[in-house]
Amino acid sequence: MNELWQELHANGYACMNDLIGQPLLDQLRTDLTCAIDRCRQVQVENGITQRTEQTAHHILTRDNHFIELLERFAEWGIVDTLEHMLGGVPILNSYGGLNNLSSTNAYVRNVHRDVRSWSAESMQMAQALVLLDDFTVDNGATLFLPGSQNAAEKPDEGVFESMSRKALGSAGSIYLFDSRIWHAAGINRTEQPRRCLTITFTRSYFKPQFDYCRVLGEDFCRSQSPAVQQLLGWYARTPSTLHDWYQPEGQRFYRKNQG
Repeated sequence: MNELWQELHANGYACMNDLIGQPLLDQLRTDLTCAIDRCRQVQVENGITQRTEQTAHHILTRDNHFIELLERFAEWGIVDTLEHMLGGVPILNSYGGLNNLSSTNAYVRNVHRDVRSWSAESMQMAQALVLLDDFTVDNGATLFLPGSQNAAEKPDEGVFESMSRKALGSAGSIYLFDSRIWHAAGINRTEQPRRCLTITFTRSYFKPQFDYCRVLGEDFCRSQSPAVQQLLGWYARTPSTLHDWYQPEGQRFYRKNQG
């Protein structure tokens, strides 16, 4: 934990190697393929097709294995690390994925950071980059600019190209990183897929990008472990009636330990 945190603090990212085994890895790959197809259908229907190919957003549903991965995050100590990174209990902000094929020219190729508002004093968002395939020198591994989580301005393209480092690793590994860091998807020069999940977390008082509790439903959320309920934002919901507001402490929509 100390070594991981030191690396996160210095570079803005760190890798936890070989966490996901079979068959979960294969199940996640299959689920991501289905999610990409489902999202593409909506992208086409709504005319959102420019540079969105092979991307998928808000893919967590009741009938895939992405929820199981969140359960493992607690077992592997990732939730504790996220809490340390953010300075408080985390909830899910977004859950997405990407297949960075050689033909893909999605927006993630741009040098970017995933939190829009600059905050020098604190980390507003933390992320998990889940490797579903080996990330290699040739297949478009994500590029991080070490230490750039401390830089308010976007780096010059030449600086990024010369100073960035590839996030290499084996399938099943997970990179944690500060969302303020400047990064980009690399170019896949192979004919093989380069798949990953991108999962973001914030403090519970930040508005998530998607209402996962509402989408998944009360029965589904209640059936999850307390650790997963926390990540889904179950303890940080917004009441919409006085009946929901006036509840005993243990049944409140927004619990007092959420910040």
